[in-house]
Amino acid sequence: MEQSRLATVAFGLLWVALIFQTAWTIFYASWTIGALTRPLIFTCGFLLVALTRGRIRWIALLGRLIVAGAFLTALMNRPGNWDGFVRYTARVNSFLPHEAIPAVAVLATITECVLCTSMLFGINTRWAARGSAVLLFLFATAMTISGLSQAEWAVYVLSAGALALSTTDASLLSVDSVIVSARGPKAYQRDELSTSRAVR
Repeated sequence: MEQSRLATVAFGLLWVALIFQTAWTIFYASWTIGALTRPLIFTCGFLLVALTRGRIRWIALLGRLIVAGAFLTALMNRPGNWDGFVRYTARVNSFLPHEAIPAVAVLATITECVLCTSMLFGINTRWAARGSAVLLFLFATAMTISGLSQAEWAVYVLSAGALALSTTDASLLSVDSVIVSARGPKAYQRDELSTSRAVR
């Protein structure tokens, strides 16, 4: 799918996710502000990305950091509470065999660590954003199938937002931008193009 078509689809999905998330937030407005803080931050950040279509670099950076921050928040308590996370993984993936849950928990954690680092520091930002979109979509869908509320984390907003970021320049304050400065934008674009062709 060419970049302009992908951008149209990605931003369309982002608007759908934002509308759904806003409706959920209004419905649960009686909750304490603490319970709504996280989804409100994620939703407002990606509302800015959607309104600007990612054309303002510092807003695209904000979106990138929101995705990284979401992963980081999820990862923070795991080292001291691994058994609790495995139990939570079983709840989220209630449709999977119980024997598979420990492996899923390890795989999810490794993937989140890689994507969190890539999004935080802007390493292969476009591909990290696409990987984040896929992983977050899988999380949200698994939660929904298992009867849990993905909206408490605005996971579909994060997923669609990450996909939208993959079609924009979210490389402000990133390792990618340092590489571009050192090698020149044409060399970097050639690398991205050759990687893209290899993936296809």
